[in-house]
Amino acid sequence: MTEQRIVIGYDGSPGAERALSWALAEAARTHADVELAYAWMWPNYLPAADMVPGTPVWPDLAAERAVDSMLGAAAARAREQLPGTTVRAVIERGPAAAILRDRSAGAGILVLGGRSHGALPGFLIGSVSGALVAHAACTVVVVRGPKRCEATAPIVLGLDDSDHADRTAGFAFEQAAADGVALHVVRAWMPPPEPWIGSRFVDREEIAVAERVAVGDQLAGWEAKFPAVPVRVNVVAGHPYKVIAEAAGGARMMVLGARGRGGFRGLRLGSVTRYAVHHVPVTIAVVR
Repeated sequence: MTEQRIVIGYDGSPGAERALSWALAEAARTHADVELAYAWMWPNYLPAADMVPGTPVWPDLAAERAVDSMLGAAAARAREQLPGTTVRAVIERGPAAAILRDRSAGAGILVLGGRSHGALPGFLIGSVSGALVAHAACTVVVVRGPKRCEATAPIVLGLDDSDHADRTAGFAFEQAAADGVALHVVRAWMPPPEPWIGSRFVDREEIAVAERVAVGDQLAGWEAKFPAVPVRVNVVAGHPYKVIAEAAGGARMMVLGARGRGGFRGLRLGSVTRYAVHHVPVTIAVVR
């Protein structure tokens, strides 16, 4: 997708390993540089209540050496897998969300692991990943696991008519072409609660046809650029949350835009995308 660097938030966890694996495959395809980033935020505990975090302090030398070794080993594996690719390992001190947000500036993709130990029940990512999906300066991919998807599992694209939709569609087409799989495009529209609005009768089928035509117009250029990608379009009348969740079943990845058509000014993440990131159990790409 880009020759800019790919940044991976890496901490040695199983989720981080899955993120690294996805990032290396993407780097092999796009010839992007790779950066493994680790953020130190070492908690200090109050002696009177050893489960209450106090002010952050920096880790001791042994802990630093352990992190250096872990990150160095991961970078060495990456260089072995991608000879000729520039691979950097970066360790910075500070809150992980802030560090990775800053590292995302000028990057092509920021890749994160799935659910963390800090995630709330029912949520598939923790607070750091949630903050980065909303505030990173580049496209964010949250890699879910651990189950491997079917070889023919499609890419699902949630498409609206926002200003960001074309770039989102382009990312989805590139991923589908790279994996040699179909692209399933879904658009949800909310039908009015009553067929009569004022003095006008609302024909739901007429709206559905208009939505399908609009989607076809949006995709025409990308279908011409990627003629080998099979495309299936599904325009569904229903709540976007439900439609997106159902469409993700059996997918290898869901691609969504960072901002939808209903977003408030200043917000960095639309409500449908936020819902999918927290609740849909497949790899999610949030494109901006």
